[in-house]
Amino acid sequence: MTDKKIFLYVGLPKTGSAFLRQEVFAKLPSSRVCVNPEGITRAFQEMHMARYSPASKRAVGKAVAETLSNVAQDMVLITDMGLTGEAEDNFKQFDEITDFLADLFPDVSIIITLRNQVDWLLSLYKHLTTGLGVSVAKFLNFSGGKFCPKHREDFPNVDALEFDFAEKCDRYVREFGRENVHILFHEEMAANPESFVRRVGKIFGCDVVGDVSIRTENRSFSALAIQLTLCKEKLRALVIRDKSRLEEKGWPLKAALWLGQYDLGEELWRDAIRKKGPSYAPAIILRRFLLRIRWDYFIRNGLDRVAYLDWDLLGKRKRALLSRHYSSLNERLRPYFIDQETEKHYISANGSGSR
Repeated sequence: MTDKKIFLYVGLPKTGSAFLRQEVFAKLPSSRVCVNPEGITRAFQEMHMARYSPASKRAVGKAVAETLSNVAQDMVLITDMGLTGEAEDNFKQFDEITDFLADLFPDVSIIITLRNQVDWLLSLYKHLTTGLGVSVAKFLNFSGGKFCPKHREDFPNVDALEFDFAEKCDRYVREFGRENVHILFHEEMAANPESFVRRVGKIFGCDVVGDVSIRTENRSFSALAIQLTLCKEKLRALVIRDKSRLEEKGWPLKAALWLGQYDLGEELWRDAIRKKGPSYAPAIILRRFLLRIRWDYFIRNGLDRVAYLDWDLLGKRKRALLSRHYSSLNERLRPYFIDQETEKHYISANGSGSR
């Protein structure tokens, strides 16, 4: 398709992907690496919407080829968190998407980030259930002292024992070759971010330009906030007699959504009034006020900002079961670890996990 070297960053989510995209990939030298050219980003959106159908492959390939022909740099990086499928769906479309990508980019290089599954599941739980009042046991389908298969679709939940990261790495290696599969680890990023950033630069054969902020703002609810949310939802269930109304949005959010037609959401309220006109001021001010009395706004900008109190929501029993299961499964990750220190987070002699 092209003589340019193409890199695909495929995630996974909650493995330091925001840090990579915002602080590392964005600071690769623009003279050498083109990051997310618009035409390819648009083509990938169409690919996802078409559900990777064979019929869409030709159109996506044509759009990608046209975009690449106008790129001056010799390397192109595409970051798309949907290229492994959806975590909430246990990445069920992973193989289908990988087949699509292999046909589209047979010589591509894959960059994937991993994280110990036990800690990753806890982070995913906080991310997907923020403000919903879903317990960690419900999210992981833990019942009767064991993890059960996913059987509900009416709230975020996963099949907790079916995240085989080695299987995904092996598939990429078979498809694209070991030299074209770059596996990064969240634990290395957390322990030695400077070394991690240098290692990312080596993938592209260049240094990251400018200062890299190690701390990124991508924080989920604290354990305290999650427990308070669960209590709030239980109290709400007791107060509301008609249980069919429990899933409805509260009136402040409904009103704020309706008032959005009179507001400019990305603008400061003063700028929004100036651009829309004084007659829109009441609607804009009321909408901004309603958004600030939402529960999640209170948690993020009030409680958690004052005191972020966190603890292990999994508990000893669930963590031990998950650690034992994944410690065995991760034996097949051994060829991909960069050092023994990283390996310890994934494979443990006593299955105690990474904490």
